[in-house]
Amino acid sequence: MNSCAYCDANALYRDRGNGDYLCLTHARLEVTGPRGEAPRPPLTIRPSTPADRRQIAELTYYFWGETEIECFDHSYQVDTLPAYVACDEGEIVGAVSYARKGDADTLITLNVLPQWQGRGVARKLIAAVAEAARAEGATRIIVATSNDDLPALALYQRVGFTITGILAGRLVEHHGGVEAGFADIPVRDEIQLELRL
Repeated sequence: MNSCAYCDANALYRDRGNGDYLCLTHARLEVTGPRGEAPRPPLTIRPSTPADRRQIAELTYYFWGETEIECFDHSYQVDTLPAYVACDEGEIVGAVSYARKGDADTLITLNVLPQWQGRGVARKLIAAVAEAARAEGATRIIVATSNDDLPALALYQRVGFTITGILAGRLVEHHGGVEAGFADIPVRDEIQLELRL
């Protein structure tokens, strides 16, 4: 786990231009052209095992400061959920946890360490959940994110999710006030998306 290049906060992103690790406050969004493909070292995507639960919880806490995640009017403890992990020679570098709700699998968390971002890890984790969901008869995958999380909104829409709802003020209620998010955007609203299978 890395600290931000500009403060002691946890780094959640990596500047693709200069390699600096960045926290929410110091990350910025800019329009850029393709920079070529990031190197894609060997990577294993596999279902999680009970032995992975502690690391999945630590990864979730690193990114979100909590391991109990609330979305779609339900609270989930991430270390009890089914998950897929992305591993580099046995080290977990990313994870996605999910839960079945009716005809849908709900993505609860999707986290990839900054040094692995931009290499297709999140896409592979989503694809693993989609494959399992189809096999189990689910017809869709749903996910909720915050209004400030522009990288997540971009990723989900690039892989085929569409926005199905915006719950204005939901995250202000959850956190007890407005918090600073990505690029110092105030975190206020929950944005819900869906991928039809």
